[in-house]
Amino acid sequence: MALDFKVLHKVKGNPSAEVAPGRRLKINPGQDYVYDLPKELIFAVNKEYSLENLFTSDNLSEDFLLKQGQEFMSLLIRNADSDPYRDRTADMIERVAQQTGMRFPHVFERYVELAILALRPHDAWTISEATTKVLKVRSFNCSLGKKFAEKGINNCQAFCRAVYQAAAEKAGTTAEMGCKYDLDNSGLCEFTFQKV
Repeated sequence: MALDFKVLHKVKGNPSAEVAPGRRLKINPGQDYVYDLPKELIFAVNKEYSLENLFTSDNLSEDFLLKQGQEFMSLLIRNADSDPYRDRTADMIERVAQQTGMRFPHVFERYVELAILALRPHDAWTISEATTKVLKVRSFNCSLGKKFAEKGINNCQAFCRAVYQAAAEKAGTTAEMGCKYDLDNSGLCEFTFQKV
């Protein structure tokens, strides 16, 4: 049995007919939108914050890693939200968050993804769960974790926690963070963010 969309459109309760006119998101005909992360953003961030400098320091204490993570993320956020690098995706995520009042996980997730792509553009990773209550990010071959392991540092998650905490603050969300990682230095880890 085929659906008659004209009849369906007239049925009371059809959400597509009840969206308030001011809330409809439309694409302007003839306008090109940029949705992808600009490569120039990665170059700009890496120019100001070199990951190699992190590993040349003799002081790789947890406090140092926390400070470096916050410094990296504040630099990334400043650049990512600036006019040259802000893309259509960021605009739409923010607009929907304002309309719905729900900033988790999407606003937060944007910053998490930007951090991964800026620091480790060649790593394999995925969002394994994204709901309004939980966000899980799994890295399969974390080059950052492997570099930490080469230096004999087992608390690489301190750096990432600081990065993600700064992202949560910028996104205006609070989330409990958990991290599971393999102790065999395989580069497999998963961060879980639970909305509070």
